[in-house]
Amino acid sequence: MTLKMIIADDEYNVREGMKELIPWEDMGIEVVAVAADGQEAFDLCRSLKPDILLTDIRMPMMDGLEAALKLKELDEQVRLIIISGAQDFNYAKTALQLNADGYILKPIKINELQETVSKVVSSITMERNREEHELRLKQQLQENMPALREKFLASLMQGIYKTEQEVQEKLIFFNLPLAMVGSWRVAVLRVDEYEEAIKRYSEEYKQLLSFSITNILEEIVNRSRVGVAFAMSENEFVVIFNQTALSSGQHVDLCQEMIDCINTFLKIPISAGIGNPVQKILELHHSCHEASSAIEYRFFTGKNSVLQISDFTTNRVGSEYHSVYEEQIKLLNFMKLGNHEEVANKLQDIFDSVCASHNSPAGYVQSICIELINMASKTLYELGENIESIVDNFSAIFSEVYNKRDAAELQDMMQAFFSRLTDYFSLKHSQKNSHTIKKIKDIIAQKYMENLTIARLSEEVFLSPNYISLIFKQETGENITEYVTKVRMEAAKELLKDNDLKILEVAEMVGYENATYFSTVFKKYTGIHPQKYRSLFPHD
Repeated sequence: MTLKMIIADDEYNVREGMKELIPWEDMGIEVVAVAADGQEAFDLCRSLKPDILLTDIRMPMMDGLEAALKLKELDEQVRLIIISGAQDFNYAKTALQLNADGYILKPIKINELQETVSKVVSSITMERNREEHELRLKQQLQENMPALREKFLASLMQGIYKTEQEVQEKLIFFNLPLAMVGSWRVAVLRVDEYEEAIKRYSEEYKQLLSFSITNILEEIVNRSRVGVAFAMSENEFVVIFNQTALSSGQHVDLCQEMIDCINTFLKIPISAGIGNPVQKILELHHSCHEASSAIEYRFFTGKNSVLQISDFTTNRVGSEYHSVYEEQIKLLNFMKLGNHEEVANKLQDIFDSVCASHNSPAGYVQSICIELINMASKTLYELGENIESIVDNFSAIFSEVYNKRDAAELQDMMQAFFSRLTDYFSLKHSQKNSHTIKKIKDIIAQKYMENLTIARLSEEVFLSPNYISLIFKQETGENITEYVTKVRMEAAKELLKDNDLKILEVAEMVGYENATYFSTVFKKYTGIHPQKYRSLFPHD
């Protein structure tokens, strides 16, 4: 990338000298014109659109600053380097207001000029690379929009979002036809006997099958304008019915139409479960969970069924199950965090809820426990873990649940089970944090002499600045900035023993451009100024 530059100076020898004496090509610059006054510089900038204007301040017709101001008013994207023969504060102040990228005093020093221009070239290059990167990211965003839309809807069905505003912003962003007010109902469709249906086919066939089912559902929903359809997973397809579908009672008929179309075009059986209606969009996950539960009743009704959860459960049980299910999710989240206290609390809440009336059959309490064990196993599997390698004799735990005839004993058993899993995650987090902190310390040891910020460290270890700050403080008792300062100061103490090094040189060697600031930090750290510290180590 070659950048264009215009040189403006009313002294012929100066402008021609700057043009000819410096190897601009080696710096990636082409001098496209020279100007003898501000008006000429302004006109040339308007016509040639240079990247950099290197201009003297005091020139006839129009001075350099006036030309720069007019260019700024016209929003010309040109970087400005000011040359001045007068050390005048007002000029410098105006240059700063113009966001000048450099301010050079006459007589011009070639090395200083080259260094200033090089910095501007680097800045332009970085900015253009950033703009290109942002453009590529936006293109990738558009390309991945369907997948991001499905991810959002899947998260909505899992109850991840906590505020309506957050959901509303995403509905607008993804242009989804779901209003924030009204009533909604969720249907979940699954291929009947899926494993048997696809076992003889390739992975490509499975993906094509999922894609084809989704297309059929989307076509029916979009044609009727009754909501949104998407694939939750390989064999779980979700339809969110809006107020229009519920008001006209279409949702059952539409589910049947979906089943019929899939039977006709794909020659496979599929069933649909329908949850209860909800009045708040943040409660959609309740209806989704109910829809998933309704499908399980196809054991009694056979293939190609449409099953409404309201036909199988009472409102009281459904409401109670909502509460238990939410506590189960919270328990699993705390388990993954390695939080023993909250795991014990949530397990207690679950048992309190299901045993509160003392009328629940033992089988119901046991089924809740079996479901929770399966949810834990699935959670570990999704994290790439094998529960059988963590819990001894895991295969026997299901029969152990059904052998318990006392709720207190069952609770103790479940407590021991989840305590073991929580121990595993707690140890894993601790080991991971220790490894991350060691890596951070190693980077600091190697690069403390550079401009080492927490943001830069976070990029090096691929974690957020807030997260690395938190775990570093928790594990070491000091924050990252304090630790960097300590490493620099200890290095400075060693360097100060060498009388051949100036204080400024020592400051730069440990990462400080300003010697005065370095001295302030050093005194705060050691209690004495660098020069005083050096005097403690006399040399012959």
